[in-house]
Amino acid sequence: AKKKYRLNNSKKEILEKELSDDQNHVFNTIKNAIGSKEVFLIHGVTGSGKTLVYIKLIKEVIKHGKTALLLVPEISLTEQIINIFYSYFGNDVAILHSGLSKTEKYDEYVKILNKDVHIVVGTRSAVFAPLENIGMIIIDEEHSETYKQENNPRYHARDIALKRSEYHNCPVALGSATPALETMARAKKEVYSLLKMEHRVNKQVLPECIIVDMAQEMKKRNFIISEELNNSIILALNNNEQIILLLNRRGYSTIITCSNCGYTYKCPNCEISLIHHKSSNSLRCHYCGYTKLKDDICPKCHEQGLSYLGMGTEKLESIIEEKYNTKVLRMDADTTANKGAHQKLITAFRNQEYNILIGTQMISKGLDFPNCTVVGIINADTTLNIPDFRSSERTFSLLDQAAGRAGRGLKPGKVIIQTFNSDNETLKCVKNHNYDDFYNKEMDIRKILKYPPYYYLVNIKVCSKDYDKASSNATKVGRYLKTNLDSKSIILGPTTAVNFRLKNIYRFNITVKYRFDANLTKVLKDLDELFSTNKDVYLEIDFNPLQL
Repeated sequence: AKKKYRLNNSKKEILEKELSDDQNHVFNTIKNAIGSKEVFLIHGVTGSGKTLVYIKLIKEVIKHGKTALLLVPEISLTEQIINIFYSYFGNDVAILHSGLSKTEKYDEYVKILNKDVHIVVGTRSAVFAPLENIGMIIIDEEHSETYKQENNPRYHARDIALKRSEYHNCPVALGSATPALETMARAKKEVYSLLKMEHRVNKQVLPECIIVDMAQEMKKRNFIISEELNNSIILALNNNEQIILLLNRRGYSTIITCSNCGYTYKCPNCEISLIHHKSSNSLRCHYCGYTKLKDDICPKCHEQGLSYLGMGTEKLESIIEEKYNTKVLRMDADTTANKGAHQKLITAFRNQEYNILIGTQMISKGLDFPNCTVVGIINADTTLNIPDFRSSERTFSLLDQAAGRAGRGLKPGKVIIQTFNSDNETLKCVKNHNYDDFYNKEMDIRKILKYPPYYYLVNIKVCSKDYDKASSNATKVGRYLKTNLDSKSIILGPTTAVNFRLKNIYRFNITVKYRFDANLTKVLKDLDELFSTNKDVYLEIDFNPLQL
């Protein structure tokens, strides 16, 4: 009996699109490198048609009798890319991501093992797909932080891809409109080959960006939607065009306090405020999942004084629905929890069943809605103000990618960025779509402060359920590192971690900055072994951490 797979799609007849000059140059350069270990960085503006280049390259690879691996950062993106790939390659594609059921995953693995497919598309774990004879690995949106796995086994899909490329002698193509600074630095040093795509397909212009100072808007009593954004939304709705609003916070209210005694609801397991979710009438911790039903009376002073401050996507949705009396779609971790939800929501928006899409960062990358002309960033400061050396880079890529969702069809796009830091340099670079300017400024700062790509980082967390044990052991680890590491390495800490108590575990941070340290691996291995038998305290060692 012939095996029947659950995920099957037939090939469609497609009109072969002609490549633009930019696309052609990138395609030919990489095509000529098939069979070598060269690494390419494709730096292409949003909407420059990178996907079509990937498809043409994969066709070449298959002609050579080899296989290809394409990684995308989010499940929402695999859905979009998979549909394109199915129409080009039919059943020659396997998909791997965490949204599949166990039986579907099993099927896809069997397809790969039986050599029934030449192409694997998936999120970060697909980098381990049991493909043989790989001819090319492509990592789309390579700057994305979702390629790094934050729990054991900690790995970055980019590093694994480079390792596999050495083994299979195949090129790696890294594509992004906002490459990670470390990647761009390697390209400038010619460790990677830099290829640029500076124009959008069909010569569309990049959207106009407007920065709105919310401090001025507050005086006009526009607390959430500025006058500029309001006018743009009304105009777009009248023209039957679509709008995307980005707010990087899910839930309804982000802080619940008592206006009578000042009590704030916090998670009993983590040192973090609970978030109000109106649809389930509950208060929830976004770290450990602790949930309690919302009550109207303060547990401390027993008065009815609770006020709900801050705003998440759920609250924004109800405000926008009421204000514009239109159909609003919300896309965040809550609405996409069920299987196939990403695909349903994206398809509904693309089919123009809804006029406004509200979402967290998952809507900022790679999605293509030709009828979307307005993108509003409700609060650009949520990512800017995080105390982390990468917050500017994160903000730049999030906003630049979100801006890239506007004006991808025939109509020009407009992006409105609302902020209280209107003279911020990062936001000015986003306004001018100027990655190079941002790169140069940010690299100067990183050099002075001795951060990547000038220094490597390793982050050591000392964790325990007992505060005193965590604290005293962190001090010991710090001392041990200072005694045994190279004197040129810089050791910061121990300090309390940003989220100091998570799931009832206290966490202390020690960060090592180094350029070259011959002792480092041995010292960390010794520490790891030392703590492996300790029942009360454990270490988490993270090389090249994305979050400190």
